[in-house]
Amino acid sequence: MNRAAAAVGGRINAVFFCPHTAEDQCDCRKPKPGMLQQIIDRFEIDPEDTPVVGDSLRDLQAGAALGFLARHRD
Repeated sequence: MNRAAAAVGGRINAVFFCPHTAEDQCDCRKPKPGMLQQIIDRFEIDPEDTPVVGDSLRDLQAGAALGFLARHRD
């Protein structure tokens, strides 16, 4: 993934994922916003100036809970 991004001039600074199942009731499993909060904290970003892109409604719901700009990709 990193090589593929670099081949077209991109860079991946971090990969975030939720290792839990729905039964774990964690805060990082979308549509809960915990994982995006981790990203805000790590990179000190302003969600109101940052788009969130997803391939499902729950991705956008997580972003909306924290005030991210929403973009949906089909």
